[in-house]
Amino acid sequence: DRSTGNNLLNSEQCDFIMNAKTAAVLIVLFLSVVQCLTETTTTITPSYHWIVVGAGCSGATVARKLLDYFPNDKVLLLERGIDNLDPVFTDETCSPEPHIFNTTRPVNCTYPAIIAPRRSVSPALGSHIYTSIPQPQLRNRSISFGAGNVTGGGTSINGMVAFRALREEFEEISSTPGLEEYNYHAFLPYYKKMENNQNSNPKVFWDRNGNSGRVPVTNHKVGSIFNEKAFLKASIANGIHPTDINTIQIGGLTKAQATITENGRRASSAINYLDSTARNNYRFTLKNISKVRRILFNSAGTAATGVEYRTGNQILSALATREVIISAGTVESPRILKSSGIGPSAELQSLGIPVIKNLPAVGTNYFEKPLTLANFRLTIPDNPKMNTSIVLSNSTFRQWKMYGTGYLAGWNNPWAVHGGSSDLDAEFHEQGPFPDTTGYNFTNWMRLICWNAHTKSRGSIKLNTTDIYGNPIIDVALLRDPSDADKLIECNYKFRKILKEAGIISGDLLPSTSVWENPTAFRDYVYSIVSATQHNCGTCKLGSDSSVAVVDGRHKVFGIKNLRVMDYSIFPYVLRVNPALTLYALSEKLADYIREDYQSSPPLGRV
Repeated sequence: DRSTGNNLLNSEQCDFIMNAKTAAVLIVLFLSVVQCLTETTTTITPSYHWIVVGAGCSGATVARKLLDYFPNDKVLLLERGIDNLDPVFTDETCSPEPHIFNTTRPVNCTYPAIIAPRRSVSPALGSHIYTSIPQPQLRNRSISFGAGNVTGGGTSINGMVAFRALREEFEEISSTPGLEEYNYHAFLPYYKKMENNQNSNPKVFWDRNGNSGRVPVTNHKVGSIFNEKAFLKASIANGIHPTDINTIQIGGLTKAQATITENGRRASSAINYLDSTARNNYRFTLKNISKVRRILFNSAGTAATGVEYRTGNQILSALATREVIISAGTVESPRILKSSGIGPSAELQSLGIPVIKNLPAVGTNYFEKPLTLANFRLTIPDNPKMNTSIVLSNSTFRQWKMYGTGYLAGWNNPWAVHGGSSDLDAEFHEQGPFPDTTGYNFTNWMRLICWNAHTKSRGSIKLNTTDIYGNPIIDVALLRDPSDADKLIECNYKFRKILKEAGIISGDLLPSTSVWENPTAFRDYVYSIVSATQHNCGTCKLGSDSSVAVVDGRHKVFGIKNLRVMDYSIFPYVLRVNPALTLYALSEKLADYIREDYQSSPPLGRV
């Protein structure tokens, strides 16, 4: 009303103001809700006492021992691959039919008889394939090899060969200052501790063998097709003397043993150590499909505090209040250290990685045994009852499934030579009914495998310049030193001669007789067929000098607190034998070292 001077609002103006106030209130409420939701869904980094990276032979063993030794501690075990209990790994999925050898099939079938090398190098589930850079000395070939990509690691896909290292190898390692406790007598209690020897053979010495450990060790379960008496006689006549490596640990010709259970099942570290007792323990967490990218450190960069890892599309972190233990293998362990800033400073700086600790030896000293194979026709007649369709029949599968017996409970590698007076290393594989890539349609053939454990060539592991968290650049360096081929050639000719004198073989299949009779052609054959034994080591070398080693005698990374490495990468030299039993024993020994560090409980076999 203008006459009275009152500024009255009409109804439309009042409605506008009320709507504006309501909108403002709603906006405030909305922002408050968003803030609340943001605060309540913020990812909280979980904390554990121990983080173990890699659930292979060493990682699974160490994780279980930490769970047992520290009853109030939480343990996180991270594994890049899938779990061995995944349904794709059931025995029914792996039902034995001829197409089982298709490389796209699952690889972790628990019956032992499936040929191990084909699983471990095929691009199949459970195995991660690495490929080296081209090797000029091998006609520019790249070498591919497999690594376990499943809970149990290599022990879930390997040949299950169970050998202890030779005494002489321990003496070589323990001669290094600071590594005195790596002698034979200090290791023997741990071989016994982890072993469950299932042989009733009276030659088993219980002062040297164990029968209450977690790792079953048994003799070859299927009768040999060799004329063993003739084989032994010819071997001795040629200076190859019999021994029992798993009892006296002295080199020579020996019957091989295997990590197979009493009911004919593969005994991986996932089965031996990560049983239901561990998996059902609320203090234990196993995370599969979890690849560790890097280690986390305190602000000073002097101590490990956790890890960063990828699972699916997520980048997650986990903290460790005690220690981080890297057990990711000879390729991945140095890759993790380097991508975290531990390694040769020049390489790290060239990739823009902040240097946490300059350790020149990380990723160097890559040690691999070059391997050759030769196939022969056996003198015994072809046995139609041993053909693939019969041996791998459903009835054979049911026999194994129900009773743990029959051909599928066996294993085709009964004899081996490691060291001794010959200084050679070989395995004799009775291939039996299994089809081979060469397409043999008969069963009476065998394979001689030779390798050289004392090579001069050394390779390396370097970070991928386009993805420091991806597959690294691998230089295997097989036969780079020409003298490395000499032992392989000597080994092949030596044991071909023995097999012929024993009347075991009747002819050459691969290579041909004409190649055997031409030394130049045979050397060319060695270079054309040589491959990796997949016993690589050395890239996180054990030692007492940080200029040439990565970890000390207790596996602690030099210059970094709360960080250790435990896998085959720490071995300064490759063992002559298959490494699984020694890795089990060393993992048990490391767990005792850790317990001593925190609880003052001395390890077994203290010098």
